[in-house]
Amino acid sequence: MRRALIPTLLAATLWLLPLSVCAQERLNFAYISPNAGSASVLWVAKEAGIFKKHGLDVNVIYIEGTPKALMSLFAGELQVTAGTGPAVASAKVRGADVSMLMGFEVFLPYYLVAAPTIKSIEDLKGKVGANHSAATSADFAMRLGLRNIGLDPDKDVSLRVVGATNLRMIIMQQKQADFTVISSTEREEAGKLGFKVIVDLASKRIPYPHSGLISSQKILREKRDAMMRFGRASVEAIHFFKTNKAQTIAILKKYAKTDLAALDTAHTYLKNSIPDMPYPTLEGMKTILAEMGRTRPEVLKFDAATMVDSNIVKAIDEEGFLKKLK
Repeated sequence: MRRALIPTLLAATLWLLPLSVCAQERLNFAYISPNAGSASVLWVAKEAGIFKKHGLDVNVIYIEGTPKALMSLFAGELQVTAGTGPAVASAKVRGADVSMLMGFEVFLPYYLVAAPTIKSIEDLKGKVGANHSAATSADFAMRLGLRNIGLDPDKDVSLRVVGATNLRMIIMQQKQADFTVISSTEREEAGKLGFKVIVDLASKRIPYPHSGLISSQKILREKRDAMMRFGRASVEAIHFFKTNKAQTIAILKKYAKTDLAALDTAHTYLKNSIPDMPYPTLEGMKTILAEMGRTRPEVLKFDAATMVDSNIVKAIDEEGFLKKLK
């Protein structure tokens, strides 16, 4: 009788244990920028033990740019990545299995900035712009910003692919480029370097999936429970980010290695920008398709709704998870 009870008692004991003890599932997650952007809420989820609390052992990896991160996702090396809308849309129209699951920043948060030698918009003609690679938010913002001031990004200027923001700023400092684009969290640093804003795209509140969580429908099917836990951990990390400033700044400093003043500014901006319940933006995907359609009319036949999947956020919202954190 005692032997027969042992399995039952063991099962009951395991049921009562927290998820972090009995169900540590390993996932690989990538962030795409070394700067303290909106995806840094996932740094918080890792370092504050929130992933572990939800039964996840998450390996956090840096991969520069969404296109490269998506390659790792498609190869099965990642289960989820932070990333931007243009790369999702570009991959989707080529037939890839990819969806934006969450939206951390749902408006275009960019500024086109130039060196002090640039005195007017006309001065940009014929100049070199430090750009990110195709299908990134920075490339999208660069082209949109130039068109906003009447310049053709393919004819009036020379765009040089450099990479992430820190690399673009270095090139600017070395005077190998005359202008670039930066996001809201990097504006203060750009100002300290003497770069001035030529176009303020952020103030226009253009619907845009600048940052969010990306995965595939295959992974959502095969790892539904783990992805739900990842989603809850992300929502809890956003709440932690907004309500525990000192601990959050310390975590940002560990990853971004930026001066405290810049991190404080970034935290203030992100606290007000990231929604408590991060639904992906359908309108933002429509913005991207309309922009892509300028040079590739065939993409306009695609439905933006197929590029976002709000089911995880909706389920977390409907179960009242956020209310339990307050």
